[in-house]
Amino acid sequence: MGAIRGYAERLDEDSEDISKDDMAARIKKSANVMFDLVSNLLDVNRIEQGKMDVNLAPCDLWETVRQAVEGYRPRAQAKQIELHFDGRTRAPLVIADAAQLVQIMDNLVSNAVKYSPAGKNIYLRVRQVDSCVRAEVQDEGPGISEADRTRLFGKFARLSARPTAGENSTGLGLAIVKRLVESMNGKVWCESEPGQGATFLVELPVG
Repeated sequence: MGAIRGYAERLDEDSEDISKDDMAARIKKSANVMFDLVSNLLDVNRIEQGKMDVNLAPCDLWETVRQAVEGYRPRAQAKQIELHFDGRTRAPLVIADAAQLVQIMDNLVSNAVKYSPAGKNIYLRVRQVDSCVRAEVQDEGPGISEADRTRLFGKFARLSARPTAGENSTGLGLAIVKRLVESMNGKVWCESEPGQGATFLVELPVG
């Protein structure tokens, strides 16, 4: 909010050395950061108070992942990152909330792009494992230390890894993912070693 106010004050001065287009872009970026933070805070609040509606029904996790890949492909390409979706084999439907499923996979794919250095790859897979369907998002980023993994799904987690192109992080995304997955009788975890990238895994019961 302070940044938005500062930019607005500079515009109000109407100085000739100010690029209004540049200033408008900065205000928009700061407003988006604030919007993401408030939205995430509201989501966490609803979940913790039990006010998040969960409408369980058969859902296509395979298709949800495919759409997330296509949605984030332009952003990945802008960072020279390749997204690879192994979609050769369709998986069974899962019992989940369709809207929350989209939110979960968007968050995980977005994070993979956000924390991956330029020129790397991200691999996504969906497959059946026993009575569950598992989605995997594997990156070639810096990896996550054991100490960071213990805080990974906590609120406002501040980890050693940082977004590689100055992207914003509220520290709430993974906390929301964990609560949403568990509300649908699933589980989420991370497998990683420092310097070896990270793989986030989500399992949900077969429909």
